[in-house]
Amino acid sequence: MVRTLHRCEFMDGAQNVVPIGGPGTGKTHVATALGIQAIEHHRRKVRFFSTIELVNALEQEKA
Repeated sequence: MVRTLHRCEFMDGAQNVVPIGGPGTGKTHVATALGIQAIEHHRRKVRFFSTIELVNALEQEKA
């Protein structure tokens, strides 16, 4: 899965990646590596949200 994501093909279809797992499983590490790969090798812009930031943004839009 990580190798597939590393190719950043999900970005061509405007798909999001949402890592799910317990604490210490490497979610942030993988997300950071994907962002760096997208920026350095695919000339893409990336956004990184923590769950709390995403929920707060969604709540603000809802209001």
